[in-house]
Amino acid sequence: MNKDTTNGRGYIFASIGGFVLSFDTVLLRIINLPATDIAFWRAIALSLPVLCLVIYRYCRYRQVPDRESLFGRDMLLSAFFYGLSSVLFPMSAMMTSIANMLFIISTAPLWAGILGWLFLRESVNRVTSLAFIISLTGVFIVISGTGKQLSFSPSIGDLTALLTAISMAAAFVVGRSSQNDLSLSPSVGAIIAALILYVRFDITVLLPPRTLMLVIFEGSVVVFLALSLIAKASRFIPSSHLGLFLLLETILGPLWIYLTFDETPRLSALIGGAVIFIALLLNSVYSLWMLKRGN
Repeated sequence: MNKDTTNGRGYIFASIGGFVLSFDTVLLRIINLPATDIAFWRAIALSLPVLCLVIYRYCRYRQVPDRESLFGRDMLLSAFFYGLSSVLFPMSAMMTSIANMLFIISTAPLWAGILGWLFLRESVNRVTSLAFIISLTGVFIVISGTGKQLSFSPSIGDLTALLTAISMAAAFVVGRSSQNDLSLSPSVGAIIAALILYVRFDITVLLPPRTLMLVIFEGSVVVFLALSLIAKASRFIPSSHLGLFLLLETILGPLWIYLTFDETPRLSALIGGAVIFIALLLNSVYSLWMLKRGN
């Protein structure tokens, strides 16, 4: 398979993954559980597909996953970062506005570019560096309060969103550097996260049937499909290119929240979000232009 074909597949996977992921936050608000509970049950739901796959392969073919596919260094490292983000993401959704959270998390591809430069020696052009600086300015505006009087007093939810962005970026970089298929790493990470949450926190183990079905749909279908596609896309396209497609969640997520709950973003979130959006769009369009020019 030639390079153009594999790049094209990567962009298709990323675009579908970003669109599907845009429904995640509205489902979290509909479920409306305490932060630790929703993080635990979301992790359980996210791990169900990979457990079902392992059981099916064993029952049908007596096939046991090889040690490298589940316990290899790249898989465990990617699973750790995806597991961390799977815990931090719903916690942030419960502790700050959806607009704040999504605008901050949307900087993940730029963090991925910086981490790729630090650990993989991937080149970072001037446009990406400028976009990173601009996006940090946007993050500062988002977490600076009402927008009438800027004061750097980020909430726990805003800081959790920032940590989510960095952990997602690290997962992208691991996927980019690995020669192995890490598309199941979000589910493996979710299993680890669920175990840690169950041990460390007082988790509600009995949920109403409707809530349980919503959690399973959100984690096992929406998030699993989206993160698996994004993890697969990271093998075929540079980390910074994922930004263009993750903008779908940044734009559509607050829209679904507004249409469902009539939650209007604060002025500071809109201004900072616009700054971040411009930075990501600038970086992604330039990256695509350079790719076409190279071809």
